[in-house]
Amino acid sequence: MTRMARVVSVNPMRVEGFTPRGVVRSPDMRFWAASSQEDSTIRVFAARTATERCRFTHSSFVNDLAFSPDGRWVAVGLGNKTAVVFDAATGAERCSIITEDMSSTVTVGDVTVVWSPDSLLLGMEYDEKVWVFDAASGAVRCRIAADDPSFEPMRTLAWSPDTRVAIGSGTSPAFEVQTGGVTVVDSRTSEVLMHVAQSGFVNQVAWSADGHLLATACGDGSATVLDANTGAVRAQLIQPSTMESQVDAIAFSRDGRRVATGSRDFVVRVFDVANGEEKCRVVHGFSVFSLTFSPNGRRVATDSVGVVAGAPPEQEGGGFVFDAETGAKLARLGDCSHAAYLPDGTSVAAMHDQADRVFDPDTDQEHSRLTHGGAVNVVVFSQNGTRVATACSDGTARVFDAGSGTQLVGQTHGGPVQAVAYDSQLHRVAGAGSDGVVRLCDAETGANPQQLPHDGPVGALAFSEDGLFLATGSADGTARLFDAATGAQRFKLVHNAEVEAVAYSRDGQRLATAAADGTARVYNAQTGARNAELVHEGAVRSVVFSRDGGMLVTASADKSARVFDARTGAELMRLRHDDAVLAVALSPDGAWLATACNDGTARVFATTGGAERFRLAHDGPVRAVAFSPDGTWLATAGVDRSARVFHAATGSEALRQSHGGPVLAVAFSPDGRWIATGCEDGAARVLTALT
Repeated sequence: MTRMARVVSVNPMRVEGFTPRGVVRSPDMRFWAASSQEDSTIRVFAARTATERCRFTHSSFVNDLAFSPDGRWVAVGLGNKTAVVFDAATGAERCSIITEDMSSTVTVGDVTVVWSPDSLLLGMEYDEKVWVFDAASGAVRCRIAADDPSFEPMRTLAWSPDTRVAIGSGTSPAFEVQTGGVTVVDSRTSEVLMHVAQSGFVNQVAWSADGHLLATACGDGSATVLDANTGAVRAQLIQPSTMESQVDAIAFSRDGRRVATGSRDFVVRVFDVANGEEKCRVVHGFSVFSLTFSPNGRRVATDSVGVVAGAPPEQEGGGFVFDAETGAKLARLGDCSHAAYLPDGTSVAAMHDQADRVFDPDTDQEHSRLTHGGAVNVVVFSQNGTRVATACSDGTARVFDAGSGTQLVGQTHGGPVQAVAYDSQLHRVAGAGSDGVVRLCDAETGANPQQLPHDGPVGALAFSEDGLFLATGSADGTARLFDAATGAQRFKLVHNAEVEAVAYSRDGQRLATAAADGTARVYNAQTGARNAELVHEGAVRSVVFSRDGGMLVTASADKSARVFDARTGAELMRLRHDDAVLAVALSPDGAWLATACNDGTARVFATTGGAERFRLAHDGPVRAVAFSPDGTWLATAGVDRSARVFHAATGSEALRQSHGGPVLAVAFSPDGRWIATGCEDGAARVLTALT
């Protein structure tokens, strides 16, 4: 399976109180502009911080937005057949563009605006006409109309490197017989320089960088390279076929030697312009609507807004970066639109879920893969983030160097290992599983092994913050507390069913347990005295203290997560779900809690008031959730074979890492450098965390 490109940065495009529509980037990628779904404004934001730079108020439905090539201006195509240009730094209107045939009645139509390369002229297309305006004054430079507007409406336009405009036209897809063509017009004089008929309606046209060639992408599945001066066919790239294979995207490499096409048969093709020979093809899982060559022409980046989870390589969805000579897929970009190489040619930017992600396609997000002989059930980091410990169904608990992936310690158990805990104070690791024995040893060397027997399988472990004590939860219906140095049992806490989770408060004074009998309990960790019992209507799967120890959050098979006062046991709120809640996590500041649910969602709620902030969808049950140490990111582990990272403030997806099986566990390192995952495919992975 093709690797996921490393995500270098995630620039949010979702702002409190503002839902963007029609997002466009500035050429230097420093800003983005969008119209609002809540009011009649267009706003410009700084890409890195989503800080508002300026806003512009408009008077009609927004059809199109475009930054000028120099980044100074934004053009707006409005549904009342007008256009406006405003200053991208201040929001001040530069000019208003009104066509001579605009009626007094507002008529909503599809209006497209396209800048000339020198930022001096603005092309505007709607219905059967194309206009060219002076971008400073709004004065009409020229007007082009189709001979038979009811039959061949204009569909697309593109500027040459000089003053020519290429216009693609054609019949509606609803017509039984398809026709189309491309027309080249001198924007200074309105003179038609050439018209070339095409066998189908023209979806897109592209100029070569030297202005000598034109490429057309057509609705009948054909693609052609033309001489831009004579109209002669230089290369028939794809012969006409069917509308189901229509070509939506076409682009030249900067040197003009290659041209790439994207079509609705889910195939991207790269051709040699000189002879029309197909050099390579790349199969996607869904349609591709935009593509771009790297500045050196060696690679192609594509968009695609669908992903087939766990699909074989030929059916993978999402965008890709691939070798333009061989077609070899180099990196996946995930669900995205408008993929584009940055000017430096080393990074690719792509939009997804109201966020703009920047990828380094040459560096793998996966830092190392820790191979096991069975499903990896749990992953935990040491406090300094340099070590990662795993619990595996192959009967081992292991400790690895997080940076190099080197195994340092391996414990052998008598059956699948279901729990592992790392003590960073005394450098001890504990593993436990179906054989009912907890094994402790030195986390660096494996020395000083100890065994703590139980009367049934052990599925939960937790060290106290100071590392002096170890709490366990067992299918024998008990939670037990041990002296971590001597192995002596201090006390046994009896439930009526399997104890599925244990957790210490940070001050070490309280111990919480979660059990299949539908209860969570809070005990005095020094004496074993029970302080509170918290009752659910189903098995309690997870329990977590807030950092200040004031709250206790539970996850239950009764389709709820609940927040309790950890001192009194009073229930503060109940958060309903559509299926069993499998895990819960609290943000570092305690303001938000995240849940992992069997209904295929992860959800984020406010711990004050219980309002649901957003819901994050997987294609199957979500097994685990984790906040980053600074609270910026939320990671999820899904049975759909993916681990995902979301921006915790906006819910926008920043990363999707495919695995070879259901992902069972996810954890951030305390220093924020790494993300570890445990997978049923027999591997733990250490991923480079987002910057």
